[in-house]
Amino acid sequence: MRLPVVFLMAWSCAFFGQSHEINLDPGLDLIKTLLDKQAQSLRELETNLNRVLSKVLFLTELSAGGRNCSSSGVDLQDRLDKLLLKLQQEESSIAILRRLEDSLNSKVDFSQPDKSDCHELDEKQRVSGVYRFLEPDLNKLQRDFNERYCFFAREGPAWTVIQQRGFSDTPEDFQRSWNEYRAGFGNMVRRFWFGNEFTHKILYRDDYELGVELTDGDKQPNSDWAEYSTFRLDSEAYNYQLTVDGGFRGSLPDALELLNQVDFSTDDRWSDLSATSGAGDICSESYGGGWWFNGCTQSNLNGHQDVHQAAIIWPGWVSGIGQPGPRSSRMMVRPVVRATAPTTDKDED
Repeated sequence: MRLPVVFLMAWSCAFFGQSHEINLDPGLDLIKTLLDKQAQSLRELETNLNRVLSKVLFLTELSAGGRNCSSSGVDLQDRLDKLLLKLQQEESSIAILRRLEDSLNSKVDFSQPDKSDCHELDEKQRVSGVYRFLEPDLNKLQRDFNERYCFFAREGPAWTVIQQRGFSDTPEDFQRSWNEYRAGFGNMVRRFWFGNEFTHKILYRDDYELGVELTDGDKQPNSDWAEYSTFRLDSEAYNYQLTVDGGFRGSLPDALELLNQVDFSTDDRWSDLSATSGAGDICSESYGGGWWFNGCTQSNLNGHQDVHQAAIIWPGWVSGIGQPGPRSSRMMVRPVVRATAPTTDKDED
């Protein structure tokens, strides 16, 4: 079984990086990227297997009817054997990658009872993952406010991820009720919504910025990104109204500008502006998901698959492989880092 160069790089990150200050995040990124690609290969192999098996069954029926199809049957059997061997190799690779991921994670203490948020984590280690802060603080659905997915970008403190979504394997259903979006749902290691109430609880403490990353599955670990210098979420009494203002920068177009001061909507509790004005559809019903709707196609990272268009909508985004929308998305927040004034000789006196 041939191993790609990135596989060997990930292996070396896992087993030869013993320095206390080693940056483990590239190794994890490589492994997760490889896992996504291996999962895609498995799906394609399974599809091909199903096609070949269907033909085998068809030829078997023809043979039973007395028709001569021995040559085609031999060819299909050969293809089937090769596909089965390839499937076994892919499954073996995934098992090895899972062990590598576990090995890297074992080097990190994901329990941080003396810290309260992702941005307080040691920047020297820079390992993204699910961390547990302080003491458990559970809501009615037993989701823990102090359990968070922390993501280290290339520089700066870690971000707290509030939305993560992708189609690398079985997708999470983002067509959820108001209460589910309030409390949070999904697997925090893969695809999830952190929860509007949890996010509001974090944001009211300080000034926070928002980061957005989109990928098309072909450019990982590279991605397109956007950052908003001011991000707030009002309380449930005000329908978790969104505030995004201040500075904007990034490789993505600004798709949230028109959503400033817009209420959150779901299909069982909607207040999107196009519907309330009578100018359009109820977006959460037509396009799916919970979001801040000011027109159904302004943006929506939580849309329903196979409804009208891509499940992840970000106007102006251009795929590197010609597909209609991003394959994965991530929303994340962290406190605004304020520049400190330089110290003068007079101040020191």
